[in-house]
Amino acid sequence: MRYAEAGYFLEVDLATGNIERVATDPRLMELHLGGLGTSVKVHWDRVPPETKAFDPENLLVFSTGLLNGTPVFSANRTVVSFISPQSDTLAYPMMGGFFAAEMKYAGYDKIIFKNKSPDWIYLYVNNDKVEIRDASHLVGRGAVETQELIRKELRQPKAR
Repeated sequence: MRYAEAGYFLEVDLATGNIERVATDPRLMELHLGGLGTSVKVHWDRVPPETKAFDPENLLVFSTGLLNGTPVFSANRTVVSFISPQSDTLAYPMMGGFFAAEMKYAGYDKIIFKNKSPDWIYLYVNNDKVEIRDASHLVGRGAVETQELIRKELRQPKAR
């Protein structure tokens, strides 16, 4: 692990179902430190400036910070970056919890979604096993209920 990175992005094309594990450029972290810096660089390089929120060129990027998944106290932020439908500019809200650490433990620094799925789906990631799965049975459910239904479906009571 270099610079506390996993060294890979997970690229998911929702329109085609293609999932690709992509090695990261070692200079990316050197030049654009952390999850936010590297996410902004990904958007700068890959999203044209005229892109609107619901355009197929927009990306949805989930990023771990540099210290996520390490013993550093309170290093638990996940950055989610995208062109916002509210402002048509880059937005990068953050959330706490286990997501960033679990993503890094699975071997990924970022999960990059592009395009749009014609169906309701969710992404299943368990280390090297990555699948797009049907989520039509979860439509209209709340967050806690969805979590419990997925845990039962996977037969993994501690799935996150």
